[in-house]
Amino acid sequence: MAKAKAKTKTRRKRILWTAADLRLLRTAARREPVAKIARQLRRSEAAVRYKATTLKISLALRNRR
Repeated sequence: MAKAKAKTKTRRKRILWTAADLRLLRTAARREPVAKIARQLRRSEAAVRYKATTLKISLALRNRR
């Protein structure tokens, strides 16, 4: 009887933030919802929020008049 090979957990490859990604984050911040920004960047909402926090960018939407 052969030993069963143990399943190893595969790691996700980290996607580095490009200059274009950061530019889009800065321009879209406070104008668009986080969900929409995340979709444009093809990243999770949590990743977008975390990066904005580290760069001290507010994601709170402005009131439109």
